[in-house]
Amino acid sequence: MKKIFLLLLFSFVWAKDYDLQSLKKYENSIAKDYYIHRLLEQKAIDKKQAAGLGAHIFRYVGKIKDELETIIPPKPYTDPKFAACYGYVKEAILDANASCQELRLRSNYFITSLKPQTRSALALEFQAKNPSLAVFLEAFNQTDPLALIVQKESVGAFFRYYNYSKKNDHDLGANFVNKLAQNASFKAFAQQVIIRQEGEKFRKSLLRVSPELVSEDSAFYLGVNALVFEDENLAYEFFKRAYESFKMQSNKDNALFWMWKIKGDGGLLEALANSASLNIYSIYAKELLARPFVELSVLEAKETGSDFDMQDPFAWQDLAVKIRKANDEELKILAQKFNTKNTLPIYAIIMEKLHQFKKHYFIMPYFEHIKGYDPQRQSLILAIARQESRFIPTAISTSYALGMMQFMPFLANHIGHKELKIENFDQDFMFEPQMAYRFANHHLDYLQKHLHSPLLVFYAYNGGIGFTRKMLKQGLFRGGKFEPFLSMELVPYQESRIYGKKVLANYIAYQHLLSGNTKISDIFENLIQSKQIPQNKP
Repeated sequence: MKKIFLLLLFSFVWAKDYDLQSLKKYENSIAKDYYIHRLLEQKAIDKKQAAGLGAHIFRYVGKIKDELETIIPPKPYTDPKFAACYGYVKEAILDANASCQELRLRSNYFITSLKPQTRSALALEFQAKNPSLAVFLEAFNQTDPLALIVQKESVGAFFRYYNYSKKNDHDLGANFVNKLAQNASFKAFAQQVIIRQEGEKFRKSLLRVSPELVSEDSAFYLGVNALVFEDENLAYEFFKRAYESFKMQSNKDNALFWMWKIKGDGGLLEALANSASLNIYSIYAKELLARPFVELSVLEAKETGSDFDMQDPFAWQDLAVKIRKANDEELKILAQKFNTKNTLPIYAIIMEKLHQFKKHYFIMPYFEHIKGYDPQRQSLILAIARQESRFIPTAISTSYALGMMQFMPFLANHIGHKELKIENFDQDFMFEPQMAYRFANHHLDYLQKHLHSPLLVFYAYNGGIGFTRKMLKQGLFRGGKFEPFLSMELVPYQESRIYGKKVLANYIAYQHLLSGNTKISDIFENLIQSKQIPQNKP
């Protein structure tokens, strides 16, 4: 153990402290934002320095925006053309011209501050030129605003009021709900109420939508909603419409799976098994039909080294842009350069682009650091790393998750300082593959003590164990005709919902390569809470 620690300590002498002047020399990128954010957290940037930072920020959102605005609070900007409009307070809004009135009425807060008679007068003024605004104004004079909006069948007013006050529920007639279904805002509304199981009257009303009026995600989740209400024939029509309109093969396979699950048509299962996309549904179909596992492409990298610094985030950011812009001839040249053991992740990314992302590369870079783990733990780590970073050691996300395993800085620091007690730990140690794998193994020990299914572990790795426990407590994966598959569509956090499916497919692929003895059907069966069993621990 002591020998390993000394090796790790030696590996991290490269960890750098960038000052602001040195950072300014780099091209704007996520890596540059990350290091500027670190300086902001350390209070190493003063007000004068912060004032000139705008030109050096790649994405002025989220954490870096919040930190900068604590130093220099933003000044409200008003377009000079409309400045006079803001002089019309609620007592004087009726004296404003129509343009100023419409501008001020974009604020829901302003509307709620008006007297009922003022709202009525404004509603009358806008009745012809902006009917949805007129209905929205009039609705706030009612005890039940939504009732009036539904009665008037105002699509614009409905979505505005729903976004303003989501704690509403109302029966929507067939004519009105089909009007809503043709609006661009319908997709977000439908997914919100269906996935979060909000508003039973809303959700029952969605059963009245005509399948031919919707497509892709809207059609798919209306199919999920129909299953929740046990209308299998309607669900089939929605999934059929989703299948016909989806463009990505993985999404088409998801819809095709549900068509088969509802009807039991062997031809549908056959089509799913023949899919070129590697996903949990095509894997499941192959297993049910006793078909060979999908061919997984192997990359044999040269043993020779490379002069590319895999621990330099800026080097990777620059190269990623170059790869993204490269044509086929340029990609072939890059492939030759990065065809080495140390740069295998970059080589795989280049080769995937060269083959138009039609080949499934399941590489195992830096495997020497996890070779002592059992195949299940190896598969878990590799599956997560493939999804999180494509094994790029210096990957940095827009939320500043770090390294191959994409640990958030707060979690990396907690584990490094409090749990593993690594001397002189710095969160940039996550850029070292050996440390990233070590942290992943440690974190998976914790997650697998509480969650007995690989899929639930993947949800927790992405969304947190608190999120996953809450989801289970609220009733998902409790059993039923279409379980666990229906619960998998109702995972409330979209990123985790999609992430879990993708990483599970990765996991099965790596299990196939490493041991070949894990059936996805067993994982599905044990997802039901009453059937969950502890897994073997390494």
